[in-house]
Amino acid sequence: MLYTTQGIVLHNIKYADKKIISKIYTKDFGLISANINIGTGAKAKIKSGVIQPLTQIEFIVSLKENKDIQQINEVKCLFVYTDLQLNFSKLCIAQFLNEVLYKCIKEQIPNDDLFDLICNTYQWLDKSDSNFVDTHIYFLFELTKHLGFYPINNRDNSMAYFDTLEGKFSSSIKSFPLGFDHWQSTLFADLFSHSILNQKKINRSERLALLDCLLQYYKMQIPGLIELKSYNVMQEMANEM
Repeated sequence: MLYTTQGIVLHNIKYADKKIISKIYTKDFGLISANINIGTGAKAKIKSGVIQPLTQIEFIVSLKENKDIQQINEVKCLFVYTDLQLNFSKLCIAQFLNEVLYKCIKEQIPNDDLFDLICNTYQWLDKSDSNFVDTHIYFLFELTKHLGFYPINNRDNSMAYFDTLEGKFSSSIKSFPLGFDHWQSTLFADLFSHSILNQKKINRSERLALLDCLLQYYKMQIPGLIELKSYNVMQEMANEM
């Protein structure tokens, strides 16, 4: 049966000259894998440029139950980035987030709030003139809501140390990555009071620490989560800011 839906491209695998299998997070069906025939000529129905990772698209898919790979027949771009592809820092952030999404999202069920978060974050990142360098930090924190392990905000003087296994603050300190020290826990707790649209200015050492803390928390909550290839790039970018 044919459906029209929206999606954002997370990952492509080329398996022939003019064929790819694409992982797309969709508004109506969650994560799907789709076979796409691409071309470069004037008569090509789907050109490779419109199906690149990060692209926000509307497409027609032939959806069949109990089939792992669907077929996409028509695609059009919904949002044209004007700065993201040209700004190295923005592109690094977007590619990092895309890798996180590709490795963390597995569900084939719709989630309007998550879909909107992804699309709106990329659009905001593209349009933002400043204050975007910590977008990945706040996105990772917000994403935990949709992945099912949003931390409990119970920190006080007696519960000062974050426990990455329990997902809440504890009275006793555990060695990293099972838990955060007092400084790390303070930085982490500050994330509850801010967001992508209301970012707190943080310095280089804080940025690096928060990225490490968030990724270790993800690893404790998602069994089998493997290393992110773009992590080193994010570290280098943080060192230059």
